[in-house]
Amino acid sequence: MSHKTDSFEDFKAMTLAVARRERTVGPDEPRIWCEPVEEDGVGRGEVRFRSLEAGAKLLSAKNRELLRTIATRHPQSVSELAAMTGRAEQNVLRTLRKLSTAGIVRLDRGEGRACRPVVTARKVHFEIDLLPEG
Repeated sequence: MSHKTDSFEDFKAMTLAVARRERTVGPDEPRIWCEPVEEDGVGRGEVRFRSLEAGAKLLSAKNRELLRTIATRHPQSVSELAAMTGRAEQNVLRTLRKLSTAGIVRLDRGEGRACRPVVTARKVHFEIDLLPEG
């Protein structure tokens, strides 16, 4: 499995095959999973990236701070979040769309045309065995 180019669907298919015991995970293959935010006792969504590199880039320190702001201050719109963080609204919206596509945030309908960002993943785990067994 080429970690830079395989799609999320390829990763998902491989993961399901492992769960069905149709294949095993090689020592050089990455593992990605998340712990969802619990809402009413029910986990929401799944986290997905095009590659490990894309996931690492999307979860930069600046974007993790954006996620913490959403989780702790509960902005009611993208405009409000931009004001809270001192970032340009268009840049915040672009980042939120990427985080939404990855399954890390959800954009709920707010008042009028407003979109209210909600964090859906509490933790994202990457596991890569750098040394071959043996």
